[in-house]
Amino acid sequence: MRSIRYTLLQSTRISHKRAKSLQRRPAGETKGLPMRQSYNRSACRSVAYASLSAIALSIGMGLPMTAYAQDAADRDVASGSRSDIVVTARQASASILGSDVPIRIYPQSVRVFGQKELEALNTTRLDDVLDLAGGVSRQNDFGGLWDKYAIRGFAGDENAGPDIMINRFSSNLGYNAPIDTATVERIEVLKGAGAALSGRGEPGGSINIVTKAPLDHLHASASASYGSWDSGRLTADVGGPIAKGVSVRLIGVGEEHDSFRDHVEGSRRLIAPSVSWQASDALRVLYQAEYMRNEATLDRGVVGIAGNARAMDRDTFLGEPADGPIVQKILWQQATVFADLGKGIGFEVGGSQRDGSLRGFGTMVDFGARGLQANGLTAGRDRRYHDFAWDDLTLRAELTGSLRFLGLDHDLRLGVDRVRHFMDFRLDRARGTTTRPILVIDLFDPVYGQPLPVPPANVSRTESFRSESVYAQDIVRAGDFTLLLGARWNSFRQTVRNRLTGNADLDTVDRGVTPRAALSWQVGKGLSLYTSWGQSLRLNPSDGISTFDAERSRSTELGGKFAVLHGVVTGQAAVFDMEKRNVLNPNATDPFVKSQIGLQRSRGAEAEATVNVTDDLYATATYTYVDATVRQDVDRTLIGTRLSNVPKNAWALFAVKQIGGLSVGGGISHSGSRAGDPFASGYRLPAYTIARANVSYAVSEHLTMRVDIDNIFDKYYISSSYANVWTTPGAPRNVRLTITSRL
Repeated sequence: MRSIRYTLLQSTRISHKRAKSLQRRPAGETKGLPMRQSYNRSACRSVAYASLSAIALSIGMGLPMTAYAQDAADRDVASGSRSDIVVTARQASASILGSDVPIRIYPQSVRVFGQKELEALNTTRLDDVLDLAGGVSRQNDFGGLWDKYAIRGFAGDENAGPDIMINRFSSNLGYNAPIDTATVERIEVLKGAGAALSGRGEPGGSINIVTKAPLDHLHASASASYGSWDSGRLTADVGGPIAKGVSVRLIGVGEEHDSFRDHVEGSRRLIAPSVSWQASDALRVLYQAEYMRNEATLDRGVVGIAGNARAMDRDTFLGEPADGPIVQKILWQQATVFADLGKGIGFEVGGSQRDGSLRGFGTMVDFGARGLQANGLTAGRDRRYHDFAWDDLTLRAELTGSLRFLGLDHDLRLGVDRVRHFMDFRLDRARGTTTRPILVIDLFDPVYGQPLPVPPANVSRTESFRSESVYAQDIVRAGDFTLLLGARWNSFRQTVRNRLTGNADLDTVDRGVTPRAALSWQVGKGLSLYTSWGQSLRLNPSDGISTFDAERSRSTELGGKFAVLHGVVTGQAAVFDMEKRNVLNPNATDPFVKSQIGLQRSRGAEAEATVNVTDDLYATATYTYVDATVRQDVDRTLIGTRLSNVPKNAWALFAVKQIGGLSVGGGISHSGSRAGDPFASGYRLPAYTIARANVSYAVSEHLTMRVDIDNIFDKYYISSSYANVWTTPGAPRNVRLTITSRL
């Protein structure tokens, strides 16, 4: 099988542990709260653990490892070993493409950030990376408690966002903490419809995180960083072979930080073990896991007043310090077995299980007349207690084939998958009335410490989701042409049980076929043209009050890819047109109540180019134009309004130059003005342009020092918003020092 060669450098991440504990919930804070109603999560968890354990325990019965990292794969390919099939198969399986067809001829827009790019950016979260992906815009992220983006104008689920996958397994069911790049091998962004393979229904695109697997050689690295607002982080990455055919890897992260925002702080603890075993050239197994504890103050930002998103000081906190942190605990684990059946045929079976919880208090500005007052100086607030817990289990089996049939080369993938998701959702909420708001706070001179009410029950329900799918994809190569054909049959079912209305059930059932087709033509050396089309289907979750029709969409694009100067300069450009029907929209006075929009449309163009001169120079630039609007709706005031947080124009560039042991880099990001809410209120977020720079020096072969400066010119910019009362300011100028050591 052909191998995609992704750049693989040893990752090192910055970190330093600050000797400070987060403020905890005061004694007696939970007094008066109703006891959490019990539910049978143990059965779901037991099934999940048993399923994954069965795969992992197959190691003990002589099955081998799915894969080492790409450097091992390259050595196997060079030596002609049969194990290159199973190694490359893991790369293809984990890849968002589900294939090892080279990206330059793949008939769809794809952006890949490998270790070289991630190390150049020196970022710990996805935000700074995805700014360079093109067409990706930041969305409301629940006060920084999860990842939320729009791709080509479409944001996906209101809470979960677009399709975010880990090793091509869906990962954003539930309320998961932002992904940490310490465990990331590469980030892939696929633009346009991919539902025929990934199974999720977002036409704008999908994000796939390929995680670090064990290597076949000894390695160790550690990094420490300290920066503005007493922010410290420590990471370590160690591993290698421990027995014949057996390799392990362990990654750890410790992080604590304050913020430019008053009374806002957080911490993170992460440990990620993995083990691989290759018993023969034909059979491999990979097991990976990650446990994360994330603590953060729930911070909804500032309030836009009279249409001015920057009316308040950007450091003013409008919650209550006594609420303490929101605590997220997430454990995920994946296991995959790949078998080479000979003659280009392979079989893979795998599973992904996730168990998570989010708990804690939050006080925030309310909506409507309960929130911002007519004087423009004060605002009423509500207080909430969050208690969310979830279990996910995804099982997948795939048959792959690289063969020649009727004179054509085929890259086939046939598969079935099954998803089970259970959520226990409890939200207690204390709020005032339109004439008597509570917890009123001065926006310009806040005083904290008011008596805090015990929130009464507001939402208490369980949600169970299940899906079964059968899918097929064939990539056919004939000379200069590459044809992609795919289809997926989906069956979805969700049951919501409302415990506040006598355990009444709301059932939503949808099923259908999502086809996909694409064609590329290699016009000449270094130039290819392509067209792509696909449809998507997404179940619209119940809000606990009503059920909704499924969201249906289609995506079309035309584009080209180029590589000149022997691949030193590469790039791609595309024009696209997409539509979504039956999109859910929150209510302007109560975001928990939903309505269904008739039709959204997004069309635009994007281009990106990258210069990569060995290790001496790396530069990349991207530009995107997006026109994303509501086209049809029963609420005619929404027709013609722009989709929230999506700029018409956005661009970014980044470059780094190596001069001996010295490395100098920098970048600029620009976002145009954006609609600040989905309610057709006219609230807008201003455009912004921010710059960053970095300098690093290799003190020795094993030690590197680096300084990063973000937002060099200290711009007051708005990163995203949900509405004028929840507006998130970006960080002012900040500096951090990183020291990295490698074995």
